[in-house]
Amino acid sequence: MSENHKYSIREVSEICNIPSKTLRYYDEIKLVVPEFRDEINRYRYYSKNQLITLCIIRKLRTMDFGLKEIQNIITGNKADGLEKNIEQKLEELLDEINCLQKKYASTNAFLQRLKTGVDLLNIKGEICLEDIAIEEIPETNLVFTRKTMTNYSNIDVSVHRWVEILNLCDDLNIKNKGTIIVTYYCNPLEQFLFTDTDIEFGTTVDAIGDGECFRTFGNFTAATAIHVGNYADIIHTHIRLVQWINQNQYKIIGPISEEFIISPLDINNINEHVTKIIIPIEKKHQK
Repeated sequence: MSENHKYSIREVSEICNIPSKTLRYYDEIKLVVPEFRDEINRYRYYSKNQLITLCIIRKLRTMDFGLKEIQNIITGNKADGLEKNIEQKLEELLDEINCLQKKYASTNAFLQRLKTGVDLLNIKGEICLEDIAIEEIPETNLVFTRKTMTNYSNIDVSVHRWVEILNLCDDLNIKNKGTIIVTYYCNPLEQFLFTDTDIEFGTTVDAIGDGECFRTFGNFTAATAIHVGNYADIIHTHIRLVQWINQNQYKIIGPISEEFIISPLDINNINEHVTKIIIPIEKKHQK
């Protein structure tokens, strides 16, 4: 291959495996302009040195460098400059990987929660009034907000509180596992009575961070029940669960929580919503 050999666009395209359209675009933006022009037929030709430059460009493109970045690299044409650019690109790629890992973890957690909800929906007709369970609630980590809501009644979803907790996760740059747990710091059933109610909205996260917005949830025995369908009707499941606790010689020893398995913010179909009511209990001592 002669140093003085001239290469047509077609030849360069074949040798460098770069589409002719891309080569013409590089010419337009002055990234690589064909070095020679035939005075008779006006065809343009590349030099061998430009083939080398195009191979460098192709390699840099596979590393996700932008054309402006590439222009600076080939203009500088220094190894130490290339080294700095590669180091910076690796940092950017690592940030992208971390972002994708967070998205994957969040999406996978959502999928697992949906699978649980769909399984419950599939046996909806088999869930009867007696389907109350005593469970050991495992300890998990929460990020939360807690505040008093005026004239509150738990017949609808407080969308702004949901959005608030999700925004908090974004602000703290933490992985949100997707499960929302709402806890009512009031007497049983008062959350339905249009009173000022102390309510915590939390979402499960991988680890406890710094700050007062983190805590653990769980590590207690609870009576639980599944409510399938319209959230506005959940009061009936609450009443049934509280009655069962009283009738079976248990007592409530902590605030009542709701875990949203399939929530109104997951799917806008009231018949597909699945909520788990969690009430901490212990057995009454016999006198």
